[in-house]
This record gives sequence, structure tokens and C-alpha cells, in this order.
Amino acid sequence: MTTPVPTLSAVSVFEGNGSVLVKYELSGPIPQDDTFLVGIHGASRNGEVIRQFGVKFLNGESIAYFVFDHNASKQENFDYIQATDDARQILTPYPAGPFAALGDDPKLRGYLNYAGADRQSDVEVQVIN
Repeated sequence: MTTPVPTLSAVSVFEGNGSVLVKYELSGPIPQDDTFLVGIHGASRNGEVIRQFGVKFLNGESIAYFVFDHNASKQENFDYIQATDDARQILTPYPAGPFAALGDDPKLRGYLNYAGADRQSDVEVQVIN
């Protein structure tokens, strides 16, 4: 029996001193087969600065934790921080710089991709200062 692919039920960004913590809440566990990617697409208010934040899994194991700068076509990779014990939350810290580059009141939307297909692309992101 195949386990259903979870959905993103909430995405929160917690701003700190020099860092940002992103919490992805899932409706079920991280799939143990194929690729699974969750993240945030961010754009400045005027749309000129674009960043993609993400965490990618393959067969349940993390393989990428990154920020992609669409303006420079450059990706910065980080050491991955494990999902919480229940596997229905993924917590990822990022340096504050990539978020700050988006300016005040950016458009942030959560996304989920499974097996190379977009499942969600417009999940509301709550920013907590």
C-alpha cells in the first residue's frame, strides 16, 4: 500500500537576530519513496528580487537544503537540520540575509513538490517577528 503524499498545512517564518527559522507543518509524514521538496518562493514587493528557499528529500533522507538566488542564478547550500521526531514538521534555519534582500512586505508563498511534480505552490506563509 502506498502512503498518501502529505500536504503543507502551514508555513511559518520566525525572524531572529541574524537568522530566520522556517517551520513547515505537514498533514502526514515525509514520504519514504521518490523526491519530496518543500520550500518558500519569495519576491520583493516590486518583484525585482526573487529567492527560493527549500529542503529536498530522496527516499526520506535529506539531500539538499538551500537558498537559490534567481537574480544571480546561484544556489547556496547549507548543512541540513533534521526534521522533528514526528516527521510532520521540518525546521530549517537560514541566515537572515537572503530574506532581508527581499525588503519590506515581500510576497512569500509555500510550495510542495513530490516526484518532480508540483502539488502545492501558493501556501500562505505567516511571518512572526
